[in-house]
Amino acid sequence: MSAALDAAAQWTPRTPLEALASVSVCDEDNEDDYASDDWTAARSTLVAKSAKVQGAERVRVAGDAVVRGGAEIRGDAGPVGIGRYVDVGPRAIVHGGASVGSHALLQADAIIHDATIGVGCVIGKGAVIGSQAVLKDYCVVAARAVVPDHSVLAPFSIVAGAPCQLLGEVSPAQADERRRVAELGAARRRAAV
Repeated sequence: MSAALDAAAQWTPRTPLEALASVSVCDEDNEDDYASDDWTAARSTLVAKSAKVQGAERVRVAGDAVVRGGAEIRGDAGPVGIGRYVDVGPRAIVHGGASVGSHALLQADAIIHDATIGVGCVIGKGAVIGSQAVLKDYCVVAARAVVPDHSVLAPFSIVAGAPCQLLGEVSPAQADERRRVAELGAARRRAAV
């Protein structure tokens, strides 16, 4: 985790707007063709064939979720629960014991240890969520931020830095937008398959 801490220390947003800007709401610049041979569809959940799921018998993924290429879900280290409308980004790692609430977005290279991620949370690119951390609903963790082990983030928090610091709060309108974007993305994926 020291490499992640070093990367996070290179840039720390100073305001909530900078933290939100470091977390794109939807990564559309590299949209894949969901009907191609690169995807395996199970009900309404899509898993890229290049994603790694270890200990699949201990991994539960609700409908309308997507696990993108290179992502790794480690059910062999403990049970993993991923809620409805969750988007697990490219090369993201979700370790055993983790629980991810519905409508969450885990962006590229995010690392989630055995933590609890609430509904509608956005985890920025390269962010690290420590063991036994709890992120309540609609938290935003900026790109390359580090949430220390055993931390508890209040609902609607915006955090950045290594270790993370509170910068502000997510507005109700931003929380509604997160839900809308997650559900719209799932509808588009269903239509493409």
